Amino acid sequence: MLEVMGAPLTGTDLRAYIMSGGGLTMNRFNPRLRSKRCFLIFPIVGSERRGLVSVEVKKKKGKHDMKLLAVDIPVASGPDQRLFLIGDEEEYRIGGGLIGELRDPVFRAMAATKEFEELDTVEEDEDAERELQEAERKHQEDLARLEREKAES
Repeated sequence: MLEVMGAPLTGTDLRAYIMSGGGLTMNRFNPRLRSKRCFLIFPIVGSERRGLVSVEVKKKKGKHDMKLLAVDIPVASGPDQRLFLIGDEEEYRIGGGLIGELRDPVFRAMAATKEFEELDTVEEDEDAERELQEAERKHQEDLARLEREKAES
């Protein structure tokens, strides 16, 4: 993974998750606790590439069991490359492809983040130009005031 994405790998503040299960159910008049599942997706950034981590964890009898750990790495020519560290394509499609459904909004948010960063840069440049013009205007006003005071004395 480090070879493909480049070290160091870092996460971001962007993430999406869905919790399911848990709670009390009845099975043949016997109460039982349902296992909880968490489907989580978040982007990671390496020095060479970005990726998207998909995780499924099941909590059963107080212990966490990781069912899926996959990383999608965008490839310029063709579809994303998906690396399965835990689980497989079948596990990825559990819940009607729930992880896949989480991907689209996260990808849109990642694209929007890049757009916002570019927009922030443009706005910062515009603000700096405005501040420079304001400072120049103030300087010209100060010079004009000094010349008036000098002429009056």
